[in-house]
Amino acid sequence: MKAIENGVDGVLVAGCLEGGCHFIEGNLCAKRRVNYIRDILAEIGIDKERLRMVNVSAAMARPLADVITDMVETVRKLGPNPLGEAHIEAKLETA
Repeated sequence: MKAIENGVDGVLVAGCLEGGCHFIEGNLCAKRRVNYIRDILAEIGIDKERLRMVNVSAAMARPLADVITDMVETVRKLGPNPLGEAHIEAKLETA
C-alpha cells in the first residue's frame, strides 16, 4: 500500500508456490494481505490491477518472466498512478 501511496504505478508481489513455502504459511499470509489491499484500492477508486501476486518457484523463470511482462503491459495501459502526481505536487508545495 505504501508503494501505491507514494505514486508507484504498479506492484507485483512474488511468493512461493502454495504448499511449498519455507516459512510454512508466509505466502498464504501475503496472499490475504494483497487481496485485502486490492479491495481497498478498488474502494478508493484506484484500479486494483495495479497490485498483483504470483506464486512461483525458483525453477519457473519463464512463467515469471511472462507474468512480469503482462504486469508491465497492464500498468502501461492503466497509465500513471493518479496518486503519483498528487504526491509530487504535495512535495513541491511543501518545499
